Amino acid sequence: MVDKLSTERAVGNDPEARLVLWRGICHSAELLSGSCSVFTSKKPLSEGKVNNLLPVPDVKTWQLMEALSLLVVLLKADKILAKDICNIFGKTGPLQFSENGADRYLWTQASIKGQKSLLGSRPDLLVTSDSKQPTHSNIIRIIECKCQKSIGAQVIRAEFGKAYDLKVTSYLILSFITPSLSAKEGCKNLGLDIEALGFDTDMREKLIANPENLVWHVANTVEVSKKEASLLRMLTSSTEQAKQKFLSVS
Repeated sequence: MVDKLSTERAVGNDPEARLVLWRGICHSAELLSGSCSVFTSKKPLSEGKVNNLLPVPDVKTWQLMEALSLLVVLLKADKILAKDICNIFGKTGPLQFSENGADRYLWTQASIKGQKSLLGSRPDLLVTSDSKQPTHSNIIRIIECKCQKSIGAQVIRAEFGKAYDLKVTSYLILSFITPSLSAKEGCKNLGLDIEALGFDTDMREKLIANPENLVWHVANTVEVSKKEASLLRMLTSSTEQAKQKFLSVS
């Protein structure tokens, strides 16, 4: 029989983890305070400003994960041009920042359509090359936050389909639970990056003892995914292989 506590934790019903996520958000907001202000409210209102004196907001765990991911993207930026980061648990963007000398724009929960399928989707976070409404032509990378019991073949194929349709260079799945070895391997083979927060591993005590550890774990994960551009490399390699196969039989 599956342990009840383990099951609850797997779907995000973990008060300790939720508190660490919130404190990580507060710590990130403090680190960003020299460049911008962070708000849970839709407008920059004093009562909505993020600070560690507030209790954990009554939002879903995946929303806490999404908000933390949003802030760590900005933490890794060279410069942040957006001065007010509002509505961190909902739809926001474009938030302008720069990295490697190029302007970038960060969005959450933006509604978009695929290039070929024209099917709609709403990625948790995405980065674009300009401030225009996100489309396959300007989306660079995507981050999805998953808070569910397991990540299986159906989920992985669906995420890959979305990544392929939107023509991104990297696609990161940040999972509340640690995915199975087969899920990790499946993601790797499809050019998707997948990483767990670590609350169901030996890292748990370290994360709970110091939420800053969670911030930098997520920040490093986001940065590695961006730099490696695994999806772009996989698609480029697959295209070349298909081309060679076509030439060999033609």
